[in-house]
Amino acid sequence: MLLHSIQEEQLPSEPSDICTYWPANPAFDPKLVLLRRIFFINEDKTKYMSVGFYPARDYQPPVEFGAFRKGGSKSLILTDEEVAALADCLPAISDSICVGGDRVIIKCESGNFRLHTPKRHGSARLFVGTEYISLTQPDMVYLVRVFHILQQQLRDFIIALPDVLSYVISSLASASYVEPPPNASTNIDYPHLYEELVTFV
Repeated sequence: MLLHSIQEEQLPSEPSDICTYWPANPAFDPKLVLLRRIFFINEDKTKYMSVGFYPARDYQPPVEFGAFRKGGSKSLILTDEEVAALADCLPAISDSICVGGDRVIIKCESGNFRLHTPKRHGSARLFVGTEYISLTQPDMVYLVRVFHILQQQLRDFIIALPDVLSYVISSLASASYVEPPPNASTNIDYPHLYEELVTFV
């Protein structure tokens, strides 16, 4: 399945594919995600943050950070509280990375989540439990610039969750495409959701 471009708030001089649909995982995969919106945070598109509906988590739309590596991929899932904590501490961490001279260690923690900047390096590590993803200075700068877009997408998906649940039930019980009700959330691409449901679930 090809990536489908999505119109999204554009940042000056940023690529138009700041956010795309990412294909759902194979059927019966416990990591299956529907309508995943992915935001790449580095130029070679090996690190990302995303939000989508997770059937294995009662279709809740958590935020996921991930990295593609030669030996495989790694993903970290944050709760709503952890996302809020990250949003609160990003500006301070970004300033710590970007300012020359002596850097201070900045730590941000909430639940299993923690993010900190080592004193000697222009980088940060984002942990969930014992797993982590390293973020370089450019990664952090870009993350600060686009994080509000991800937060808005998360809010839209949380508000749309009742409509998504209703649509999933109707679609899985039908042998053909189901039209969403007139009052269904306009933040959901129902034809795409139906395609993913009949293909992967």
